This record gives sequence, structure tokens and C-alpha cells, in this order.
Amino acid sequence: MLGPRIGGLFRFLIGILLLQVATVLLTYTALKTDLNQTGWLFGALGVTLGVLVALWFDSVIGSVKEHAMARQQKRHAREREKLRLQAEKDKAKLVRQRKRHSGGAALKTGVAVGGAAGVGVALMFAQLMTLGLLTISAAGGAALGYGIRSRQEKMIRAREQKHAEKLVYAQQDLPALTADAPRKGNAGRSRKQPEA
Repeated sequence: MLGPRIGGLFRFLIGILLLQVATVLLTYTALKTDLNQTGWLFGALGVTLGVLVALWFDSVIGSVKEHAMARQQKRHAREREKLRLQAEKDKAKLVRQRKRHSGGAALKTGVAVGGAAGVGVALMFAQLMTLGLLTISAAGGAALGYGIRSRQEKMIRAREQKHAEKLVYAQQDLPALTADAPRKGNAGRSRKQPEA
């Protein structure tokens, strides 16, 4: 991080020292000659020298800027990779947790619904028809409710996984925000002026 700064500092220092030496030589030579005859020549040399030093400084600034941009891009690439890996780890952890929690709950729910249906059938055989039908319909309602809930949870998980994959695997760069970007919504409409 300090290397490019020191390199840029030395290049600027060399340019400044060359400008100062050339200015001293130009001034000394101008004092030793007749300025009425060669004044325009010394002025042209001074302007040329200024332009050359300005170009020198511009190239130094350009190279320092390129080094800074390269370092920043490397840093952003490392951070992007870290975020992608962390998202994949979190996703895998979430999938493991869901598998662990859903397996035992489904078995317990199935046993409970099956037991309730069995009690209902037993009550029907025991001549308690109304109570048996009520128990069977409650067990059927519970089974239907758990089935619908399970299906909804699967759809939600699929939607979340699809959204997470979009975030993790998006390879396109995002467009930069600009001040003159068209706004969506009201771009094509013209506002009506209130009539007086």
C-alpha cells in the first residue's frame, strides 16, 4: 500500500527538480543574452517546458490511479467471494436444519392422526356411530390441514431457495447509479396542469 505512494512521490519529485533546474538554466541564459532579440525564444522554451512537465505529472497520476483501482478491485473480488461462500454455508446449514426438524414432526403427526382415526373406527364398531364419525372426520381434517400446511411450506422453501440462488449466483455486474438515469413510472407520462 505504501509502495505505489512512495513511487509516485519520487516521480513527482523528479519532475519538480527537473522543472526547477531547467528554469534556473533558462533564467541564467536569458540574463546573459540580449532579451530584445531572443525574448520570444525564451518564452517559447518556458511554455514548452511547462507543457512537458504537465504531461509528466499526468502520467504519474494515471499510473498511481491504475494501481489504486487494481488494489480496490482485488479487495472487492475477495469480499465478493467471501460473501458467496458464507451464503452457500448458510444455505446448506438451513437445509440441514429443515431436514432434521421436518422428519420427526411428520412421523409424530402421522402417528397421532392414525391413532385418532383408529379410535374413531373402534367407536363405530362399538355402536357409538356419531362419536365415531366425529372422531374420524376430526382426524381427516387434521390430516388434510397438515398436508396443506406441508405443501405450503415446501412452496415457500422453494421460493426462498430460488431467491437465494438469484442472490448467490448472479454473475452480472450491477449498473452504476447516475444522476441522469431515467426514472421508471412517470417517464412517459406528462402531468396535466390544473385548469383555472
